[in-house]
Amino acid sequence: MNEVSRFLFEDLQIRGAVVRLSDTWRQVIARHDYPDAVLALLGEAIAATVLMQAGLKGGTRVSMQLQGDGPVGFLLTQISDDLKVRGMAQWRPQSDVQGVLLGSGRMAVTLDPGEGGERYQGIVPMESTSLHGCLEDYFRQSEQLDTRLVLHTAGSDGLAGLLLQRLPGADDAEQLPFAEIVARADAVSPEDLRSLPTDALLQRVFPDQSIRLFKPRPVAHDCRCSPAHLASVLRMLGANEIESILDERGEVELTCEFCNRAFNYGPELARILLDPAQAPTLH
Repeated sequence: MNEVSRFLFEDLQIRGAVVRLSDTWRQVIARHDYPDAVLALLGEAIAATVLMQAGLKGGTRVSMQLQGDGPVGFLLTQISDDLKVRGMAQWRPQSDVQGVLLGSGRMAVTLDPGEGGERYQGIVPMESTSLHGCLEDYFRQSEQLDTRLVLHTAGSDGLAGLLLQRLPGADDAEQLPFAEIVARADAVSPEDLRSLPTDALLQRVFPDQSIRLFKPRPVAHDCRCSPAHLASVLRMLGANEIESILDERGEVELTCEFCNRAFNYGPELARILLDPAQAPTLH
């Protein structure tokens, strides 16, 4: 399964979403050799990013960035408005990546509705030792929404996630039902979350609730390291820096941090790419 499904409790002011990725997840990490703990954290972040986008209006792109002083110093996930996702993590090789991974730092969530919309960024300190805890803090502080996230990564085999959220403007009387719904979600086994069909999962976890399940949407991987984008990176380096690299190495090498592919440019091509009028025509 490589899809996300939204759902709504008919008799409660609660919404949710379920994501499961297998092939798409393997494509995200295909060229990387992450330690198991870093792999698990990145998988949780990918799941959370998809879940966040699923509840937004069409056309919105989502980015989540984590920066901390723990073993994982930087993590970035992004998803487009058509549900194409990518992500990467940087860790300190000499550190213990089995303990608390994030440490002290900050989380930034950016919502970009595209042309004509207003870009929004919420930044919160990372005060929880878990990713779901940091995200629940974000929703509480930046969105004023009670939220629960259940996230699971099964190594390179796949990932899964469940989001529950009180609807904006929900009555205070809904707090107790929400707490009860959250308690049930917290008891879901990782295997059920990852493998059960969404309708069967919701029926097992919330058997006494009437739930409206919306049509699932496919989630794909897309790195977006296009020729035009790489040309823009070269132009950001500038002609002087490019010439210095060519003098020293004879070519310019760019490595995409998302897909970990290396792109090499000899002197002639590198100089052509510095010209914006020529770069978009290259393939």
